Amino acid sequence: MLPMLLSIGVLYLLAMGAGRLTSAIGIPRVTGYLAVGLAAGPSFTKILGFPALITINQLQALAPLHDIILGLIVFSIGGSFNLRTIRKNGPNLFRISTFDVGLTALLVGLGTAFLGASPIEAVFLSVIAITTAPAATQMVMRECQSEGQLTDTVLPLIGINNLVAIIAFIIVKNSCLSADVSFMSAIHQVLVPVGLGATMGMVIAIMDQRLTRQVERQILVLASVAITTGAAVLFDVFAMLAVLFAGMVAVNATPNKNRILHDLSEIDYPLYVLFFIMAGAELHLESLGHIGTIGMVYVSMRAIGKYFGCRLGARVARSSQTIQTWLGPSMLAQAGLAIGLANTLAREWPGPGGALQTVILASVVVFEAVGPLLTRFSLINAGEVPVLNLLPQRSPVGYSEGVHQVFLHVKNALGISSAAAAKNPSNILIGHIMRQNVEVLSNKALFNEVLKTLAHSRYDSLPVVNDQNDLVGVIKYADIAKALYDPILRNLVVADEITTETYLKLTPEDTLEKAMAALKDHPNDTYLFVVDKNNSKKLVGVVRHNDLLAAQMRLL
Repeated sequence: MLPMLLSIGVLYLLAMGAGRLTSAIGIPRVTGYLAVGLAAGPSFTKILGFPALITINQLQALAPLHDIILGLIVFSIGGSFNLRTIRKNGPNLFRISTFDVGLTALLVGLGTAFLGASPIEAVFLSVIAITTAPAATQMVMRECQSEGQLTDTVLPLIGINNLVAIIAFIIVKNSCLSADVSFMSAIHQVLVPVGLGATMGMVIAIMDQRLTRQVERQILVLASVAITTGAAVLFDVFAMLAVLFAGMVAVNATPNKNRILHDLSEIDYPLYVLFFIMAGAELHLESLGHIGTIGMVYVSMRAIGKYFGCRLGARVARSSQTIQTWLGPSMLAQAGLAIGLANTLAREWPGPGGALQTVILASVVVFEAVGPLLTRFSLINAGEVPVLNLLPQRSPVGYSEGVHQVFLHVKNALGISSAAAAKNPSNILIGHIMRQNVEVLSNKALFNEVLKTLAHSRYDSLPVVNDQNDLVGVIKYADIAKALYDPILRNLVVADEITTETYLKLTPEDTLEKAMAALKDHPNDTYLFVVDKNNSKKLVGVVRHNDLLAAQMRLL
């Protein structure tokens, strides 16, 4: 058996290579990380008869680290419950969640019961089917750098669904399996983690204002997640529920908005890579052979329930056609929470619980294989991922050139100077950088609607379109200042009357250099519109100043 540190180091290198390879062929990097863990783990190597690179004992030794990383992921999901976003989209999110949760649970419960599962078994399977893996979904979004309505909907919806699943599991477990079948016992299992998480979230929010260095705030979050997780284990309550509320309270209570999550994102990626390596190593391939008809019905009914539940919910919530079409496929990934609930069930319900655990573990293998792929596919087709982010990023130098550069730098260090040739950056087109899913405003919108949309928008100005979806101009905050303080005008003004012409318009065929020049001529504008080459009134995308700078940095 290799020493643990040597195994982890080798696995990190393999994961780096697998991530680059999968990204180059259009597959999410997280799939490569899972594949490395699976290939190195005890399940796959046992089938092939090879020694495992990471053993069961090592996975057990890494369990505390695994729990902390999962806590960081859940903390981030809790942080996505921004109260401003909830005020704007909360009713729609809860409508979508109602249909998603309801239809998924109904189909899985009825389908598995029809094929022989007992009523209690069917209820547990329907509850676990509600869950969605936040880690895999979040990693795909970060890799693609997606941004838009679908991205803003998925993570809060995952948080709501997982919260419902945890509470429902607690109630069902205490009602059906616990010797102490009491209402107060179930309340205890819910209120204690909520109170624990809320208390820790307030501590984080208070300390966040006192700490001036980013590294101190990062340590604060790591320590808080570890303390919350450990305290939940000590009190014998669900740790993930406590950490979810810690993230929710921390982000909404601090005056510094999303600084906590931003600081956390600076250090969490290597930890997430290790998390997915461990997740892959813990997948049980042998369970696929025991999935049976109940398992196949669970997988198919969950997929159907998620897709049509989200689609129907989005339609009832009057979400855009993009949300209706692509939200369901983005919600299929399933891993950590489902495995945790299944483990709890197997421990507290010997026999039937172990059989259900086998079904869940086998389904996780399926959903972790296809879930990230479908999430990436959905984000791309929703127009929320710049094409440039989908192109494989080639190494700036080959191996031979790299060796040559090393020797040149050694020579420079020794005082032997050498000149390096400058590189000429290749042209990048606007079509490679723009985001296609653009938030627009109708020219007939009343002033209060304009004000509300601008207040919740990620942009400081909004494109205005007419009934034919032709671009008629733009509304900026400066354009509404006069009407803002005049109550009479606020009741009379519509968007068309405060719309101004926009001069920052490019086509997808224009170059990065032209876009940078346009922004240089208009330094007060933070983004520009992209219109069709043959029709300057047809809006096809938007490009932020930051996107242009990021694209330019990739050429260096």
